[in-house]
Amino acid sequence: MKLFLKSHLSYIIFVFTIVGLSSGIYSLDGYHNKGLFYYVLFLTALLLAVFLIIHYATHRYLFVRLSTPPSVEPDSEFHPNEGGELNRAAERYLARQYQLYQKQIHELAGQNHDRSIFINQWVHQMKTPLSVIDLIVQEKGDPEFRSIQEETDRIKDGLNTVLYMLRLDHFESDFVVTSVHLRDMILETVNDCKRLFIRRRLYPQVEINEDVVIETDKKWFQFAIGQVITNAIKYSPKNGSKIIIKAISIGNNLCLKITDQGIGIESADLPRVFKPFFTGENGRKYGQSTGMGLYLVKEICERLGYPISITSTVGTGTTVSITIPQHSSLTKM
Repeated sequence: MKLFLKSHLSYIIFVFTIVGLSSGIYSLDGYHNKGLFYYVLFLTALLLAVFLIIHYATHRYLFVRLSTPPSVEPDSEFHPNEGGELNRAAERYLARQYQLYQKQIHELAGQNHDRSIFINQWVHQMKTPLSVIDLIVQEKGDPEFRSIQEETDRIKDGLNTVLYMLRLDHFESDFVVTSVHLRDMILETVNDCKRLFIRRRLYPQVEINEDVVIETDKKWFQFAIGQVITNAIKYSPKNGSKIIIKAISIGNNLCLKITDQGIGIESADLPRVFKPFFTGENGRKYGQSTGMGLYLVKEICERLGYPISITSTVGTGTTVSITIPQHSSLTKM
């Protein structure tokens, strides 16, 4: 009704303008026939009311539809046979627009699917020559080949990030929950990063009981943990510092904390560290950030149902906390 009155405000103003002009004319005439004047006013108001009622009745469906806030999903139901002619024409127009919209969506989805398949295949093809280069470097064992090994490791990490980014859209179809010994998974992840630890002369310190078991998708969660540990190594330039990984029970939940003793994160950057492509002050300073690592970690944790937070002090270090809801009893630590 509100939208209807707004859209017909010009009609109402026009009618009252005519009434005002008529009143002016009658006043110049001295109101010789007041009965006729009041009759004209009554008739004008009556005709205006009848016009508005009939117009609202014939277009009510359209105004109600336009006044209703849209839902999350686009409305795919149309009623071209209801309401007045204006309403039917609007419904037909919206139906055609929706069909064109759906056609474009399907075309873009097909293009995106083909592009994803190509990138996926390309990443797997790139892994083969990288593995060959890695074997050659290991066989040589010369110190001058160490820089080559470092670069191949960086390329491997980048390719893995691309793969997981592509798989994120199909997370549900690639999701398998199993019982995982948390300490074993963390040690396995740390071992995967051992080259980085050795190059930076950093020391991992794992403080997790052996009997802690969680229900999770190991592949996804391990990748997320690996990203956090890799970030901790990258921004810990001080030789001999530690990266502490521990788990504590908080009520019925388990809190996994990964703490480094690195350069820390500026307070202005903290609210945006999980945004895609955000590199922040440290990324610009060290030139090692793509801005996608923590974004992927956040997305994976959200899909796993694990709240994640980050605290940091510049010059002291950073702590990433991941809360793992537990539905079974945990050994208090």
